[in-house]
Amino acid sequence: MRRTLAAALFLCAALHPGISRAETTVYRSDYAITVLGLPVGTSRFETEIGPDRYRMTGSMSAKGLLAMFQPTSGSVTVAGQIAADRIEARKFTLNYTSGDEKQLTEIGFARGGVASTVNEPKVKKREDWIEVTAAQLKGAIDPISALLIPANAPGEVCDRTIRVFDGAMRLDVKLTFLRIVPWSVGGRSGDAVTCRATFKPVSGYHEGRKEIAWLRDHGRADIAFATIEGTGVYAPLRATASTQIGPVRVYATRFEISAK
Repeated sequence: MRRTLAAALFLCAALHPGISRAETTVYRSDYAITVLGLPVGTSRFETEIGPDRYRMTGSMSAKGLLAMFQPTSGSVTVAGQIAADRIEARKFTLNYTSGDEKQLTEIGFARGGVASTVNEPKVKKREDWIEVTAAQLKGAIDPISALLIPANAPGEVCDRTIRVFDGAMRLDVKLTFLRIVPWSVGGRSGDAVTCRATFKPVSGYHEGRKEIAWLRDHGRADIAFATIEGTGVYAPLRATASTQIGPVRVYATRFEISAK
């Protein structure tokens, strides 16, 4: 679960609409992260989008009181292919440090599912651990690529369930439609569709953990998606997620786009 929450801090920084598919485009962006309205972190991303591929590299660091009491930083790299009707992840790497705790997670994908997983240190498993099965890894995708959604129109983005694997936990993320609203950022505008995400832990966690029960019963995130121009793929603009410590908001503070 730690990996999913860490990766979730990057979810709005993954991509931004307005990138043309006709050439490889590099998109650089900065994001602010707040909890209960208080600044707790920043994120910086560089994204490359080509005619049939994507690559994202990002970093996150704590700020404010969180940086004083719980120094936190991380980096994430995701790469894959853009097919006509689906996103095909190839590799996901997450480095995460919080206080004295460090975590490296690498996930390889092949044939439409998870092919390999590396965790350093290894996941600690007690007797109540619910093991992930091979069948549950079929069709699963990493937490960042999961937020790239092929669709022909805004109304097709939501009302789907995404199979997510973060290196330890298998999680079903159910998207349901909330609303379509206009957006305008950095001189670009269009319609954004907002989905309500709810979570169903499937496996890869200790049975009876209060955090898992809370995620299942109360966890949710409202995510606004808009199309990446010319691709038929929708990506997050912004998000607000409920957590046990209060609402977490991720929003853009700077955009820069250049052709490669």
